[in-house]
Amino acid sequence: ILFNKFKKSVIIVIWEIFMLYKLIIILNLFNILNQNIDYNYTYVDNNIDVSLSYFVERYEKYNYYNGESIEEISRKLNKQLNSTLKNKGEFIARYSISNGVDPYLAASVILHETGCKWTCSKLVRNCNNVGGNKGKPNCGKGSYRKFDTLEDGIKFAIRNLSHYIKKGLTTPEKIGPRYAGSQTWAIKINKYMKSLKNG
Repeated sequence: ILFNKFKKSVIIVIWEIFMLYKLIIILNLFNILNQNIDYNYTYVDNNIDVSLSYFVERYEKYNYYNGESIEEISRKLNKQLNSTLKNKGEFIARYSISNGVDPYLAASVILHETGCKWTCSKLVRNCNNVGGNKGKPNCGKGSYRKFDTLEDGIKFAIRNLSHYIKKGLTTPEKIGPRYAGSQTWAIKINKYMKSLKNG
């Protein structure tokens, strides 16, 4: 989805540049422009520079996080995502970033909750629940929530984390007491984060 939005933005920028040139040519043909041609081309060049800057900003926004490419982050995540979550690194990275969540933090919480560094839990395999989230519809007879697809489960888990981030709880130490109520949770998450970042 994010890639499709990025493609659309590229097409829009190219279309704007094309239409700008086309407009100047038409106006010149009908002698509507009273300014000299050099000035008009300078104007166009300036606008192209602005459009290219916009394009570069959009590209970096959707393809980099803290100076690191999404491709590299995805590669690191995929090295430790196994079983049901195999090759979901890019999906997790892009959706995390689009929701203001550190992709390493999101992946670490998911790995901790699911055991997918080795073999994913039954909760993941049977109900697509990667965050240990409770609610309805229920997964079997338990209180844990069931998701229609694995992607839906990942999105929900990441959005859930984003609520903590928006409240200023941006580190495992700050999130832990409210998220897990465990004194060792933050230590485990930090260990996962360090391992993921080291690739």
